[in-house]
Order: sequence, then C-alpha cells, then structure tokens
Amino acid sequence: MNPRDLDKKALIDASTKRIFSFGPRDLASALAYENMRYGLGKIMYALDDYGVSCVFGPDATITRNVERWESGFGYGAVIKWPGKGVFFPEIKPNACGMLLAKIDELPPREDMIRRMSEVMDSELFLDGVRVRPDFGHGNHFFEFYSVLESSPDVEEDIPKDGFYVLLHGSAPEKKDAFYGAVESVERVLTPMGEIAVLEGASGREYYRSWVGLEDFSRRRREFILKEVLGNYKVVSNTTHQGLSSENEIRLGCYNSVEKALFPVAMRWDIPVYVFRGKPNLSEEVISRVGFHERAEETGLLDRLEGTNILPHGGGYKVDLEYTKISVVNGGRCNHFVLSGAKPASSVSEMMGNSKRGVSSFGEMVIMNPRELPYDYRGLSVIEKTMEYELGTPVAKLQPLMTLKV
Repeated sequence: MNPRDLDKKALIDASTKRIFSFGPRDLASALAYENMRYGLGKIMYALDDYGVSCVFGPDATITRNVERWESGFGYGAVIKWPGKGVFFPEIKPNACGMLLAKIDELPPREDMIRRMSEVMDSELFLDGVRVRPDFGHGNHFFEFYSVLESSPDVEEDIPKDGFYVLLHGSAPEKKDAFYGAVESVERVLTPMGEIAVLEGASGREYYRSWVGLEDFSRRRREFILKEVLGNYKVVSNTTHQGLSSENEIRLGCYNSVEKALFPVAMRWDIPVYVFRGKPNLSEEVISRVGFHERAEETGLLDRLEGTNILPHGGGYKVDLEYTKISVVNGGRCNHFVLSGAKPASSVSEMMGNSKRGVSSFGEMVIMNPRELPYDYRGLSVIEKTMEYELGTPVAKLQPLMTLKV
C-alpha cells in the first residue's frame, strides 16, 4: 500500500518507523518525538512516498516557534525526503547560525555596552536592507571567551593566547519576507491535517530565496561584529538551521562534513566546546543504539549512515516532571496531554533535589510548548556527542562575559 492508502493510525505507525532519535530521555525530547510523528507523516502522505526520515541528535527538543510546532515538527533534527525540488515551508528555515571569531584584546564591559547600544540605535544597511541587531532576542547572544583547552592541530585557528567572541543570530530583517514571499502554495489535506507544499517554479524560487537568505545571514553576522568590535579574525561562521540541500532540512544542527570548526554552546555557565566535524553516523553506533535492524527494514541504513549530524547547543529542557504524553486532535491542531507526575511524599523529599511540591496536581493540556517553563541542557549533550562519535573535540572556551542587550 502507498502512504495515501493508509489511515491515520497506519500512517503514524509508518512515520514512527522512520524516526531515529539519539535524544535524551526527558520531556522535551519526548514531546519533540511525538510531534514529529505527525509532521513526518504529513510529508510522507503529501509525497505518497515512504522514503522520508528524521534523525534527532542528542539535543532533541521542542521548538518555541508556534507555527512550526503546530505543523508537526520538533527541533534538533535532520529531516530528509526523496527527490528534489519539493519543499515544506511550514518547517520554517531561518538561516540561524554562529560566528566564532578571534580578537586581540577583551574589551572593557562598559565600552561594550555603550558600543552595542550605539549600533542598535544606528541606521546600518547591508545590501540596501536596514540591519536591526538582535543581541538579546530569544536564545541569541553575544559572548566573550578565553581558551581553557585546545588541541595542537587548531593552534593556528584558536591560539591559546587569544580572546574569542561568539555571535548567535539569524536575519530577522529578511526572514519575514522569505516566509511571506510564497505566492503559490498547494495545501495537501492529510489524515493528520493540512501541510503546505511548494514545487515546480514556486519550489525553485523558494530555494533561490533560501540561498539568498542564508548568504545574507552569514554576512550579516560578520557585518554586525565589525560594527561592534572593528577588527577580528573569523574562526568559523556556520549555519545550523535551514535547508542543507533541495531535499533536506536541518533544525538546530550542523552538517558535520563541512570544512569548519563547530562551536557547541550549552549555557552561559558552561564552556563552549569546539568540534571538528566528521562523517557520521557509524554502523557501529547505529547497531549499539539498536537502530540497525529498523534502518535496514525501512531501506534507510545508507541514509542513516550519512546523516552527518552535530548539535549546535544543548536544546531546551522542559522544567516539569510529567512522565506520560498522549495526543488528542482538537480540530485545528494536536493537543498534548501531559500526565503521570507524582508529588513529593514528604516535605523532606521536597527539600532534596526534587522540584516537586507536596500537593497533588493533575494533567496539563497544551497545543504548543512555548509557554512551558524551560531551561537549557548542560554537559550531558556534549557527553552524548562524543559517545556517538559525531565529532572530534578540539577546544574548550571559558565564558568571560555574556551580553544580552
């Protein structure tokens, strides 16, 4: 049977077989997995092809972009589909990335605050587009470092006597135009709801627009850094959110076979780890986590072995202790029912490591996780990145100053 011959349950089952998650066993990762079963199923139905896959990295997590989430997609993943020239704009690539650069001296804090404020108030133009810096928006940041450790083979790029700056951001000035520039969108009604599809001339124009957006976003990061700091040396300037080919999208993860050094930034209180990328996933790792048989059965083993995934950060951690998720369709989109949380049995237990109170509490029903309490994951993602041999650590950078203004 083809995907379009399946009912909703069978389509979700087929989608589930094609999701391979290396994510942690926590609520954010579980929510992302549950949601992706629907998004992947929509793509499979729209293409009428089983050759669709999703690989979650060790930072698998929710997305706080409401439209992306309600369309059925999580974050920290590589999604790939057969053929080329067909696109699914509701996944919303935004060309977010990180620029790591070397500077000779660490600027005084007061000078940086003053200069960043001046830049934010200035009329700056790149390619005729007014640039509006977003140093403190969402999880974007501007951070300074010294070297804690580095490998001899990166001494030329990351000498130990230098200071470093990391700028995390996208191109909001052009993102809305990219999202809204789609004039001809076919909407395919699937058993899980509608999905927007672009192909033909509209698909080709969409991809050309994406290439322009990514190029602008990369140059924008360098342009802003020059306005703030003056001289610097680029170590790497890499995209981690967007179309990596005409039939693949990366949500929060690098393409590890690019010739680059990849900064992985967890939180402001944890060092930034810099990795050299490598081809992955290995057959040994795929077998170790128990995915080999399913990958062979679905015809996706070669694709899984060529995923080349590397996280750019730790991802969101949802700060709730629910242990069960069920999905109820409420018409316009899915509702996620969170349950299974148990209160602390005593005040003494509550005063320990548990964040639970002593009161009983019931289920929580959400349409999207944007307003859920969250934190950022820590070193466990770095440990899993090395355990799964996704890259080679070559440097560790000590945070000195984080600016979100």
